[in-house]
Amino acid sequence: MIQEAKASCNGKWYLPAGRVDPNENLLDAVKREVLEETGLILKPETLILIECATGSWFRFVFTGKITGGKLKTLDEANEESLQARWVDNINDLTLRANDIIPLIERGYSYTMNKDTLHHSNLIPVSKPLNKLLLRLVITSKKRATNKLHVLVSDTTPVHLPICEINPSRSLLSTLHNFMEELFGSGVAQHRPHGIFSVEFSGGQGGDGLRLTLLVSFKLPVEDVPTIGTYIWHELLENTAANISNRLPRNMTVPLNVIR
Repeated sequence: MIQEAKASCNGKWYLPAGRVDPNENLLDAVKREVLEETGLILKPETLILIECATGSWFRFVFTGKITGGKLKTLDEANEESLQARWVDNINDLTLRANDIIPLIERGYSYTMNKDTLHHSNLIPVSKPLNKLLLRLVITSKKRATNKLHVLVSDTTPVHLPICEINPSRSLLSTLHNFMEELFGSGVAQHRPHGIFSVEFSGGQGGDGLRLTLLVSFKLPVEDVPTIGTYIWHELLENTAANISNRLPRNMTVPLNVIR
């Protein structure tokens, strides 16, 4: 935990956190903020949670390992933070805000249950992007064959469904409208599982982001007709197995939409 130096919350405690600078790589931002605020060198290992709200506000929550540095003391206080401390019980501290409590609980759960089934390490990939984009991996099984299918375009080259995130609305609203565009206003019940991959431009052609979300239908392909330019495509056995393994609980990175 770090003790804040900002005038608005001076002396209160919070997780190491900060904004990504324009044209900055997401991982570089994580390492920079941790070093500035705690004095420690962090090697990010995986995303464990993504939060988003209306507008272009996203919070990426990482876990990782300390590989060097020295814990910041009050003698080294500056405008970034007053000090840093390892804490057993956050109830002993006056917090800047309680919004970090679920993040700490998520980090504790992930770290303490690493030996159980969990999503594999997910690190954002650098891609040249200049928009906020939502890409969907939508799955359903065919009743006649029990084979897993995924929705793809009927164009060449083939691509997954992708749309621009509307910064003036909730991401859930963007998802709902896009699903209706793909399947019609009577779209069958479906389940968003979590994040499959994250691409972040970090100045490569703009400050953009592409989230890939895994979605599944309980109904078979035969009962989920598509409209427009997308079709159901049967997956090869290995690919189908890889995606099927990501469908259970905890096998994707949770996406928490803050209304």
